[in-house]
Formats: sequence, structure tokens, C-alpha cells
Amino acid sequence: MKKLLTTTTAAILLMLLFGGWGATGHSIINSNIYVCLPASMGMPITWSTFMTSHASDPDNRKSSDPTESPRHFIDIDAYPEFVANGFISQSYDTNVTLHTSTWVIKQGTVPWAIITWEDSLRRMFLQNNLTMAQQLCADLGHYVGDAHQPFHITEMYDTDLFGKSGIHSRYETTLVGAYKSLIVYTNNQASYISNISNYVFNFLYYDYSFLRNAQLGDSIAHVAAGSTSGTTYLSTYWAYSGANIITLMKNASKATADLIYTAWVDAGSPQTLPVELVSFTGNQSGNTIDLKWNTATELNNLGFDVERSSDILNWNTITFVPGNGNSNSTKEYSYLDNSITANGNYYYRLKQKDISGGYKYSDMIELAYTSPESFNLEQNYPNPFNPSTKIKYSLPFESSIKVTIYNSLGELVKTLLNNVESAGSHEITFNASGLSSGIYICTLQANSTDGKQTFLSNKKMTLLK
Repeated sequence: MKKLLTTTTAAILLMLLFGGWGATGHSIINSNIYVCLPASMGMPITWSTFMTSHASDPDNRKSSDPTESPRHFIDIDAYPEFVANGFISQSYDTNVTLHTSTWVIKQGTVPWAIITWEDSLRRMFLQNNLTMAQQLCADLGHYVGDAHQPFHITEMYDTDLFGKSGIHSRYETTLVGAYKSLIVYTNNQASYISNISNYVFNFLYYDYSFLRNAQLGDSIAHVAAGSTSGTTYLSTYWAYSGANIITLMKNASKATADLIYTAWVDAGSPQTLPVELVSFTGNQSGNTIDLKWNTATELNNLGFDVERSSDILNWNTITFVPGNGNSNSTKEYSYLDNSITANGNYYYRLKQKDISGGYKYSDMIELAYTSPESFNLEQNYPNPFNPSTKIKYSLPFESSIKVTIYNSLGELVKTLLNNVESAGSHEITFNASGLSSGIYICTLQANSTDGKQTFLSNKKMTLLK
């Protein structure tokens, strides 16, 4: 019978010593769940990353939640009914009536934790609470993994056949850590479970049959090495029990996928692709603000209202950008805001709208807008260049401009621009691929549209081929 430690120090010790398959094993199990889930679920790949990175969350909760530890094991051979008949009642309440709640909790509650978590996952799918659903999927992988660890379903959870302790961590942590690169497996697609309770208890009884192999492998390796550590011990133990470890982990991944799939089907097979905004950025380009954003996944995405404010309190919708409906691939969006007329700081946010009428806001971004105070023609960059270079210029007012290129003899080579431009900073590209090496002159002529301001400037450029 496992002792449920009550002090903080003891709880942490228990967490470290008896953490199912250890962090490595649980990560392997959870990383192999997603590939079993059918494409019809529409589950984004980010769920796989989440389940893997959060595979040990239940272990991490042991030190702060006194109710957590019993969910990781069951000393099934402590039940007289199991010893006599090979099975126990699947009803938690019946076992409490037979043995008292204190006794049942001391023996561990992992099968009922799995059943409870699966039902909670179904309810989260029903509510479209996908954030909580992800966490429950990760937790399920951990609890199911524990139920597939032979030393988590026996009273002899840490006693080897020589009557000494330590076998638990040697099996789940040391051995798995040493041979993790060999733990590679594939599984069939997830299947629907008609009776969750039967399914869970049946794999518990089957997993218990692996206990003897785990104990014998340790003893044989102990005898061969003369100790329970070192290369000889580990290699001998792996040769005897490694295949069974792979089988147990493979079955744990498949069982978790079956449970997730069943919860999803029983919830009415809802879509699991939320609108996941990956980035939202902006910068000033000339006299406009260039906004860009990306989504990783989309579910029922009608589109985005782009909202702007100058004081954070009052917001105005400046445009609507249509969404892509449903998607599980990256989508890119952009909008150029050219309606700003005054210098200052501006704030932007996205209001993502669902087809169903729902909406949510993105985080806000702040951008500074400055219009030029005077005419200016900057030196081209790069310079020297071959064959293209950038030419930047600034206009404090809306102006009629002309940008021309002359050779060293003063002959006109090319007119790059001849039109009316708004106030702001601008940039154009000069491609000299058809010209020979030499010195060229870039000239900017500008006249404000009100006729009050004129400007003329030249910059020398060097083309080197």
C-alpha cells in the first residue's frame, strides 16, 4: 500500500521518485498521441506541441495539490477481489462501500481519474473551450501513461525480488533515459470507445501482466552486473524488458488517442480550429502605417475589423479585412492605413469576428507617426551600387515632384517619377542594369501644390559593374 505523504517535503520526494514514466517517458507518450487522431478532428499541430511540453503537468501539481498523487496509481493487487478473481468493481462508490473511502484513496484512483478527465474533456469540447481541452488532453496522456507503468498498478511499487527498494526509478527513469533513442513506434488511427469504464479497466488488467517481466529483468540484470547500476546492468535489463517498455508506451499513446477521439465524437464532433493569431505588427512606411498579421489556424473566421485610437479610450473602425473561414495553415493579412494627417502616437487592435457573431480582440500595438518637417533627398543606398539602389525623399506637404537621373555629361538618362505625391517619407528603386559603370546624378524637383514652396536637390551616385 502506497503511503500518501502529507508534508510538503514528502510530497515533493514522492513526485520526484515516482513520476509515472518520468519526464522523458511521459514526453515520448504524449508526443505520439497526435499522429493517431483522425484528420476529421481538424486538430492543429500546435496541440501536439502543447501535449508534449505539458506532459508532466500532473506530476508538477503534486507539491501544491494534496489530491493529485492518488490519481497516478492504483495498488490493484491490494484488493482481495482482484487477488481472488482477477478484477475489481469498476464503481468507485461500490469500492468505497466495500473498503471505505480512506482505504480506496490510499490504494490510488488512476482508473477513475482517467474516466473523469475523459468526461471533462467531452464537456470542454461541447463548450468549445479549446484552451482547457488542450490541458485535459495533456493530463489524460499522463494518467493513461501511469496506468501503463507496471509499478504504478501494484503494491510492490518500489520493491524488487530481492526485497530492496529502488526498482521503480530504475525502470521508469534510468532505463528509459538510457535507451530513449530506441523507443520508436507507430500506431493505428484512434478508435471510438463504446464503454469507457470497461476500456480503462481492461487495459489496467492487461498492463498488470507486464509486472513480472519488469521484476525479473531487474533481477537478472542485477545478478549479471553484480549491482543495480552501470552499463552491464542497464544493457541486460533492456535486453530482457525493453520490448515490453516500448509496447506499454505505444499502447498508452493509442489509448489516450482513443479517449480523446471518443470525447470529441460524444461532444458532437465540433471543430477544433480556433482563430489563432500568431503575430500582429506595424511600422511607418512613407506616409502610411503598414499593418501585418498572421494566423496559424482559423475556425469560422468571418474576418477582422482594424481599429485605431489616438488615446486608447476611443476606438474607430478604419476597415474590415475578410478572413479565410476555416484553415489549419498559416494565413497572412495586411492593411495600409494612409488616413493619418497629424504627427503622434497611434494605437491599433484587431477585432476578430466569427461567422456565428462572436468576436474577440487582439493585443494592442502602439506606433509613432511622424511626417517630415522639410523637403529632403537622401543619399542613395547602397552607393556604390550594382545594379539597383534605393532613393529616399521626404515631403512636408503634398507636392508635384519629378525624380530624374542624369549621366556625368548632363544628359537625361531616365525619369523615375513625375506626379503628385502626398506629404511623408517615400522610397523608390533605381535599376541601372542597362547602363554602363560611371557617375550619375539623381535630381529631385518639388513644388507644393499650394504653390508656396519649391525644392531642388541633387545627389551623386556611383554605378560599379
